[in-house]
Amino acid sequence: MKLHPLTVAILFTLVLGGVKLAIALLSGSRAVLASAADSLSDAVVSGVNLLMVRQAAEPPDEGHPWGHGKAEALASLTQAVLLAAVVGGVVYSAVQGLGATGAPPPATGGALIGMAVSMLGSFLISAFLMRHARLTGSLVLAADAAHYRMDLLAGAAVVLGLVVTRLTGRSEADAVASLIVSVLMAKEVWSLGREAVDELMDRPLPDKEVEALRAGLAGYGDPVRGFHDLRTRRSGPMRFVQVHVSLPPSISFAAAHAEIHRVEDYLKTVLPNVDAMVHADLDGDTEASPGAPPR
Repeated sequence: MKLHPLTVAILFTLVLGGVKLAIALLSGSRAVLASAADSLSDAVVSGVNLLMVRQAAEPPDEGHPWGHGKAEALASLTQAVLLAAVVGGVVYSAVQGLGATGAPPPATGGALIGMAVSMLGSFLISAFLMRHARLTGSLVLAADAAHYRMDLLAGAAVVLGLVVTRLTGRSEADAVASLIVSVLMAKEVWSLGREAVDELMDRPLPDKEVEALRAGLAGYGDPVRGFHDLRTRRSGPMRFVQVHVSLPPSISFAAAHAEIHRVEDYLKTVLPNVDAMVHADLDGDTEASPGAPPR
């Protein structure tokens, strides 16, 4: 049985948390113990995301005739808000550290090993989830990948701060490193939140995808003589496309009806996961021309 990418991430994170717990018990490092607890919270968040993905995949019903796809965007937006709070905590801690005196406590070998394991695990999980997010277009997978990238960046801030502190002897180096990394983290959160809001507000598909649809309609051929009012949006993994096509005035109602279904089926071959709704206009009733852009 093929496992969902989020299920794989949960299992991997639990194993990673167990490894870090073992390192913490052997080394006595409280930092690694905290990292093990963080892995447990990551697994819980991924579990919630998995439930939302399954909710989004539910077929349309009486209360949700367009399906449940926006559950993914809601989950992504919620995660973006939570991650923004994390960034705020990092910035607050860094600002407090700028006024601290004395060097930070030296990292033990166990702590360094724990950070290395944590960063490697976060990188592998993030890359795995992001690959599947690109393949499926899932916002939730992208959100979970961003979550693990944040863990990776946080670990990088710790390591960078330790290295710079050791090289310069300045105690504020750790705080400066955290502030620099927090900028990268904030960029991740902004991108994730913007994508979620765009989907919730029915922003059109990306320009590249819209152009693919236009090119496909322009090259469709007879009896379609043109198109107009192309509208697109996304909901979870589904792309919703609406368009008006111009047909010859002499075409019969039955033939026009059949042609509409052929155009809808054709659009599903242009992009994956397309739900198309095509309206027919008789040529001369609209201002559309062959290959006309949407108005």
